[in-house]
Amino acid sequence: MNSLQINYWLKQHWKLLVGVFFGILILGTIIFQIVYPNSRMLPNANVDGVSLGWMKRTDAAKKLDDLYGEQTLKIYFGKNEAAFQAPKMSEMGIAVSNEARLAAISYPFYLRIIPGSFLWAGTAPKEDDMEYVYDKKKIETYTQSKVGDGCSIEPRDATLKVVESQLQLVPSAPGGECDITQFQQALAQVKPSSDSEKNKVTISIVEKPAAVDDDRARELATTLNNRLKEPMNIAVDKETDTIPGRIVMGWLDFKSDIPPESLKDSDIKAKLAFSVNKDRMKVYVDTNIAAKLIKEPGVSKVSTLDFKETSRVNGAGGREVDMDAALASVEAYINNKTSTAVAATRDVGPTMQYTRTYTPTSNGMAALLAQFAQDNPGTYGLAFTELSGVRNLRQASFNADTPFKSAGAESLYIAYAALMEQRTGVIRTVDTIAGNRNYTDCLKALVQRSDESCRTGFYQVMGHKTTTARGAELGLKSTIFAGKDTTTSTNDLHKVVTGFAKNQIARVEGGQQLLSYMEADQDNGGIGKGVTKGRVAHMVGESGTFHNDSSVVYSTDKGNYVLTVLSDGSSWEKITDLTKKIQALRQQKMGPNDR
Repeated sequence: MNSLQINYWLKQHWKLLVGVFFGILILGTIIFQIVYPNSRMLPNANVDGVSLGWMKRTDAAKKLDDLYGEQTLKIYFGKNEAAFQAPKMSEMGIAVSNEARLAAISYPFYLRIIPGSFLWAGTAPKEDDMEYVYDKKKIETYTQSKVGDGCSIEPRDATLKVVESQLQLVPSAPGGECDITQFQQALAQVKPSSDSEKNKVTISIVEKPAAVDDDRARELATTLNNRLKEPMNIAVDKETDTIPGRIVMGWLDFKSDIPPESLKDSDIKAKLAFSVNKDRMKVYVDTNIAAKLIKEPGVSKVSTLDFKETSRVNGAGGREVDMDAALASVEAYINNKTSTAVAATRDVGPTMQYTRTYTPTSNGMAALLAQFAQDNPGTYGLAFTELSGVRNLRQASFNADTPFKSAGAESLYIAYAALMEQRTGVIRTVDTIAGNRNYTDCLKALVQRSDESCRTGFYQVMGHKTTTARGAELGLKSTIFAGKDTTTSTNDLHKVVTGFAKNQIARVEGGQQLLSYMEADQDNGGIGKGVTKGRVAHMVGESGTFHNDSSVVYSTDKGNYVLTVLSDGSSWEKITDLTKKIQALRQQKMGPNDR
């Protein structure tokens, strides 16, 4: 059959072809509908506004359950028009189960043989068919956490807020007391709805009125709106600027001013008071006014030798905004006590720039420690003791008796106590101290890593009394053992590390073993990183802003020394810098009479 014959046949039989096509389509659709699994939702299924088409019924039910759990419940007390809270249903233990509800959606055989019925069959179930589930324990926990066992709700005083260019009332709300059991029962009767407006519950209370009522707040709003309806004049140096009233309103904070209980029967009543928020005002001043007032200070250059000033070139003073005085002036303007606010200023001294030099003496070392603490951020306790390398050994300290959080550095004290208790037989080497670690394992971990679990383990085995007594043997004067809150001083830690370095502590019992553990610690930040020639045995502690390091430095060119740094608000990098300065000072040659 050629193409002409085919075209002729198609023209004669096109209706037949169309009928066959639609017949196949209808038959295919019916077959698809007959075999469509009951375990899945129909393609166009929509329940409570949620599209569930093609999903397994179990997955669809879970999706609906989760969405209902995300719905919020507005909780009202008494006649309050504002909700006390609007937590999620799931947070309170209120839930739904849609499994049986969706299982009830049927697609019977008679509908399956109707072509295209899969697009519209399946009546959406009503919300009332849901199963409601209540976790009473969770409801109880929620109510007690929010209102306590006494079901007490604090009143909310009236206040003000800025709306466009006006201060408007935020109404007061009474508080009071409710029946906690009734509260819990009411929550256990809530039926979550897909309509958020229906998700609310009201709990009756014995009302207690707010201290500051709406009338008091309106009075203040009227006064402030009248005062700030025009821009505020503010003197800026020799000029007068203006600040829009709505900007000034944005600086205001409001607080209830409630007279003391002793005056409750007097004529003095609670009122709403305002104050100017310094931070918000400062943002505006820094952006719009400060540049007209600030004068950058100069630099004073000062040279020192040890503690003595050897030269000074004074720089010019500067000027900055005095925010406290400016704020007081703005408040005076708002209170109608002055017609113009003042952007007050104050003089500031020049920036100090020091050129420090030191003599290679104990006095020079003391000056280095004190001035390092002065010139760097943080608080320090510092101590230095020279052990060898020069004829007249030097030592110096700064703020060395001040207690600091030990931050784990007390591990050395506890290691000493454990060592002594083991040598007297109170602790055996096979005794388990922490987890599956014995005495030997924990002693090493304690000194090398300030291991907290081992520190706690030894402390529990020995007890506070024994630990404190062993500390007294070491000569600790400013140390208080209190777990994570243990404090110590630079002098205490420095004395102990120096004693181990001189082999004066636990000479027979194995004190040098602890020193070898300190040297085996490979964490060479802090003091260790500042030592370029030699090796370090150190005891460190770190917690939050506290960085502590006490080290024996075995220098290969200038002899050995002990350096101890306790600090709050410093860093390991700063401790490294101090070490480098001490190393540099020790490189200077000492005179025969230098000490």
